[in-house]
Amino acid sequence: MVYFNFILRLFFRRALFRRLLFTIGFIICVYLLIFYNTTSSNQYYEPSVSNIIDNNAIHNYNSTDSCHFKPSTDEFILKYKPVTLIGLKPEATRFEPTIERIRNLLELIRSKEDTYQPLLQNFDVFNMINPDISLKVYTDESNIDEIKTLYNRYIKLMPDNKTIHVDHAMIDYLKQISSYLSDGLRNNRANRVNIKENVQLPVECLRKPVFVLACDEGFFNILQGAIHSLDEYWSGYRIVFYDMGLSSGQVKLLREKCKQCTIIKFPFSSIKIFASHIDILKTYAFKPFVIQDALRRYGTIIYGDASARFNSNSFNPVLIDNYIRGFAARELPDHYLSCFTRTGTFDWFNQSYSQFDEIYMSEANFLVVTDTFLTRLMMKAWLTCALESKCLIAYESQSKCRGSSTTYHRYDQSAMVIILTHFFFPGTKSTWGDRHLNDPAPYDMFTSIQMNLGDIKRGYQDPNYLSEKKIA
Repeated sequence: MVYFNFILRLFFRRALFRRLLFTIGFIICVYLLIFYNTTSSNQYYEPSVSNIIDNNAIHNYNSTDSCHFKPSTDEFILKYKPVTLIGLKPEATRFEPTIERIRNLLELIRSKEDTYQPLLQNFDVFNMINPDISLKVYTDESNIDEIKTLYNRYIKLMPDNKTIHVDHAMIDYLKQISSYLSDGLRNNRANRVNIKENVQLPVECLRKPVFVLACDEGFFNILQGAIHSLDEYWSGYRIVFYDMGLSSGQVKLLREKCKQCTIIKFPFSSIKIFASHIDILKTYAFKPFVIQDALRRYGTIIYGDASARFNSNSFNPVLIDNYIRGFAARELPDHYLSCFTRTGTFDWFNQSYSQFDEIYMSEANFLVVTDTFLTRLMMKAWLTCALESKCLIAYESQSKCRGSSTTYHRYDQSAMVIILTHFFFPGTKSTWGDRHLNDPAPYDMFTSIQMNLGDIKRGYQDPNYLSEKKIA
């Protein structure tokens, strides 16, 4: 009996010991899980872009965790009956999309492709030689089937691997897109509710946009103002920050006080092999790479320079229209492209500067970009230009503005607008108040929502925001 009691006590002691071990193990697992989730949202990545992995990028929904909506814009846009009939009367003084212009642009990009594709493939930029294989899914938001369908419908590389055939139906497609977007002005879509056909793109749900910022240590105090405005209007939304050369102390502060930030080290060294000017930040050659890298990870991004100050969270109309256009900027009325672009940049694109005298410059410091068929084409062209100093910088030329020469040049903005004019028709000439101005171009955010969503405050610093910010 004594022996039996001894065995019984020993059994319960061992059972208690096992339960204790299980409890300790469970606590350790919970701690590690919490630690991992905390640190993974604020990682500091190594320079190799191709090795950056962020598994949270494709699980970033807006109002529901079951948002698997992949908008099909093709059928909708071709059936849409516009009020604003864009492109019916070609304007001799302003460039518009034509088969010839699109073909020349794509053939130009194809002529550079063999040189730059070893780099661009690391950013998931497609190859014209094998688009069906190289047009990759960026996120589960990407409607890759539609992207491939539209590409194969309108664009074909001929057997010589140089000549591009562009189907004439592409111009009709682009007219429909520009007309639909321009109908956003003066409520021309909303005023047609009695028409049986759909007049608004039906959208089931929207993904949360991801905000993208970039700067070096010299602009860090200005950057804090951008983060401040995001905390005010977009609290809790993911911010992806591209480190262009912060100090270790700045990185530490950012990691400690910006818990929604993911920090990515910009890969200067891998790009510099192809473009020695990439680290001359005033040329903004880095910007298309920042946008492309973020786009392939998150599908829909809102990019702002360090000087961007957000003053609204009413971006939904822009985000919805971006399913159709893919790229939204903000024009600067009375600032004409030819006055702010060196002639060498126009020459690189095989364009005449004189035909851009009536095209407004657009800002590249505040952009909304979504993965679409058109975005794939535009980003490939913008990246290629950024890699060539003759395109982006055009050192040996000046700007020619309506008969006079100027020293103004806007680098990334100049190239961006030239590319946009290949795919979007210009806004119609109109009267706004007492001023004779062009209507906003279809890629202008103003066609989606007639309000100011943010400002650019150059030089405005907020040096103590992060250091004084209290973390809950």
